[in-house]
Amino acid sequence: MNTDVTAIKNRMDWMDWAKTIAITLVVLGHLRSDYNSYIFSFHMPFFLMLSGFLQKKRPLKEELVKSAKSLLVPYIIYNVYLLIYSLFTGEYTSDYPWSMAVGLQWNLSMACRPLWFLLALFWMRIAYAALPLKGSYLLAIICGLFTWYFAGSDFMTPTNNYTQIFAAIICFPFFIIGTILKRYEGHNMFDKLHRVSQIGLPICWMIIGLIIAHHNGFVNIFRCTPGDIVPLFYLSATLTSVGLLLLIRYTLDCTNSFVQLVSEGTLIIFALHQSIFWPLRELMPQGNLWSFAIALTAIVALSGLAWLSRRYCPALIGKWR
Repeated sequence: MNTDVTAIKNRMDWMDWAKTIAITLVVLGHLRSDYNSYIFSFHMPFFLMLSGFLQKKRPLKEELVKSAKSLLVPYIIYNVYLLIYSLFTGEYTSDYPWSMAVGLQWNLSMACRPLWFLLALFWMRIAYAALPLKGSYLLAIICGLFTWYFAGSDFMTPTNNYTQIFAAIICFPFFIIGTILKRYEGHNMFDKLHRVSQIGLPICWMIIGLIIAHHNGFVNIFRCTPGDIVPLFYLSATLTSVGLLLLIRYTLDCTNSFVQLVSEGTLIIFALHQSIFWPLRELMPQGNLWSFAIALTAIVALSGLAWLSRRYCPALIGKWR
């Protein structure tokens, strides 16, 4: 059997769109706009939900090897690059090597901080592999309760977030929601409904989620800040993220080669976009349309690097030949 043909047939085109929209929200959220508070309320939960949706249940040993290759190796590569980068931008301090080694991204420049995602996702994958399904569901509940209890305390702070374990704890429930959606085919839940309902219901869920988020305070996973009331954060982010996933599923299930490239290159875009923005932060024009245009320009530029990486150095996008 031709495995390439099989892979193409089994590919979920709408997932490429979902990952592309997710990374666009991440990049856009790191630029100044009037919509940042809304974007931050759900963009990382959405990203982690997609990660959970795509995650396979593997034996722990196999998952350790695979996640080390696809997440930790790129983490090391990009940290080395950004350490050198910090020498040229004048941001390097003697704490940089230690902070990078222990995953304390808070002590690093803005260009380095997006790498927190790789470490947090690594812990989520390992926890999911180490536990039976019911155990992982229970752990997700425990993580939510842990976040509820410690959020805002002197314990759960970005300065104590070694190896990004707090970020993993905050987001693990969304990762598990993604695995549940895949396991029970939740992405097809509206298949029997009228087309208007397939589009209208997800939009309603998103609107409700964003309204709750608007009244629940600022969210920033990296800063260990899940809004004012933690249960409302989980409710609003889940409604918005699931609503967006379903909206994409029922409106963008089509093949696009550029979207597929961006989807495959999300890791490199995630890791490097701030290194483009940070030196130019004072020169970039302000405004919502400008921010969107700059975000798209950065994604296009880095997708070219992703294309080169796919051909010559797939480790940079978390792949191995």
